[in-house]
Amino acid sequence: MARQSNQEASRVLSGWFLLILGIGLVVLAWLIPSRFKSIPLDVLREAGIQTDGIFEVADAYLAENNIGVASLLLEAAKSLDLEDDAGLEMRLEATRAANVIVDRWGVWDPFLDTALGSIPLEEYSNQPGALGILLSRASRESTASMLENSRNPLVSEVLSTGELSTYRRLFPINSSAGRPLEATLLIVALLAQEERFSPTVRRELRNRALQAKASGDASFLEDFYLDMLSLSRSLDWGQLKTLILSVQKMDTFSRLRYSFHRSPDFKSIVYAACLLSGDPEDVLDYLGEFGDQGLETLGAAISFGSGSVAMLVNEQLPLEDLEMAVEHSEPSNALSSWLAGFSLQRPYLSLSTKYALFFMGAFFAFLGSSKFTRFYNERASPALAYTQRVFASFASLVVLIVISEPHLAGSSGEGYSFEFVVPVIAQEAGETVVIETTPTTSMDHTTMLSVGFFFLLQVLVFLICMLKVREINRQEVDDLVKLKLMENEENLFDAGLYVGIAGTCISLVLQVLGLIEANLLSAYASNLFGILCVAIVKIRIVRPYKNQLILASQDQLMMLTKKTAITG
Repeated sequence: MARQSNQEASRVLSGWFLLILGIGLVVLAWLIPSRFKSIPLDVLREAGIQTDGIFEVADAYLAENNIGVASLLLEAAKSLDLEDDAGLEMRLEATRAANVIVDRWGVWDPFLDTALGSIPLEEYSNQPGALGILLSRASRESTASMLENSRNPLVSEVLSTGELSTYRRLFPINSSAGRPLEATLLIVALLAQEERFSPTVRRELRNRALQAKASGDASFLEDFYLDMLSLSRSLDWGQLKTLILSVQKMDTFSRLRYSFHRSPDFKSIVYAACLLSGDPEDVLDYLGEFGDQGLETLGAAISFGSGSVAMLVNEQLPLEDLEMAVEHSEPSNALSSWLAGFSLQRPYLSLSTKYALFFMGAFFAFLGSSKFTRFYNERASPALAYTQRVFASFASLVVLIVISEPHLAGSSGEGYSFEFVVPVIAQEAGETVVIETTPTTSMDHTTMLSVGFFFLLQVLVFLICMLKVREINRQEVDDLVKLKLMENEENLFDAGLYVGIAGTCISLVLQVLGLIEANLLSAYASNLFGILCVAIVKIRIVRPYKNQLILASQDQLMMLTKKTAITG
């Protein structure tokens, strides 16, 4: 009796140990930041350490007298509530006051100095940005006179497209309202003269210009000129020429124009993100994926440094906890900082470690909890017992992955669709009307994840039923007893249907409560898999085995029938 009591105490102790160990492994796995469908805040912050922040970049541009870029970066910093500890704003205002011409241009430029050096500020147009510098008649005539002697073939090709009369949304130069087009051509020609365009953009622009001149159709260039017209109104010369240098594709100009007009209050954020990352295409791809939420995430990354912005747009993932980033939460403890650095340097290893610990923790927790259920101990083969725990651990792993990845089971937000319909513009405004379209997909990752989870549960039920049949078959009892045991397990063989109905009901309840997105496909998939599982178990496994047992015990059944008849 004492020995049995010691065994019981040892079993309970081992159960508590395994249960605590399993929970501890799950907690440790939870602390490891992973970059699967989102970027943890600590990892994003860690990526920005030892990289230039927005004030350092702004200070570098101010040292080069690029007032325009420095002021726009400071505007972005103000909108993010970042503190200017170095007094950069005061130095910027002093630089502006010292040279009003450079302040109007945004940066000193030798070509602008040659073309506009003798023209006073009073003769500039009142339009904003780089467009306002060249829109007045005096500025256009002086700049055109300077560019006429250019030996750059692209400059000549661009200026010659002004002779086309087939523009549909821009007024031709020879018309009374042709000033915006002429100013735009001069801006593009100046950028080409200074070799601000990338080789890819330069080749594409020259090909379009030649094609337009050969066919007489200005539509090959009109969209690009509209984009440049809009950008030159939004940005001064220093901001424009700095941004253009990093553009590698022609369609990027349309996307930049759209992003600036889509959210004017966030123009400085978009510009700063393009500058800090060095890749406007990736920034615009990010906005195309995540939209307004992506703007807030970019703002959080900018506050951490250029490395954070580069990481965010390169991986094209949302931020795991955007609310904490918006609140400018303080850095975590030393352990979290070390784990963030580990995830940053070894993303695949950290992700594998996290999920392995999730699985092991769930397995040990189930193994430990089984020690407390000996009050009802149904004899089962070790294979059946461990198979149940393994598949229960896999199911728990899927649940833990979904819980730990908030963007895996939820929507990441509506992104920007960079598609436009551009009407005829006014004489000087150069504004365009944007029509947005929303892309659609046939099945998203959330649906596939839920369907896969329900399928995994039915596989678990199927294996348990199959192992139960094999366990009964291996018992050294009479065939009639085996037949009775099979009848006793009818509820188990119907378990797939119960699990399927339960999965459907839980999904519908969660959808009604708004905890998950409405998706009837994932809800009814659970019921469908349950029906298929029960059909396969009963038709392909249970029925043939019962048939075999009935035939093997037919003599005994006949004898029992005769005894019953005689007794009766």
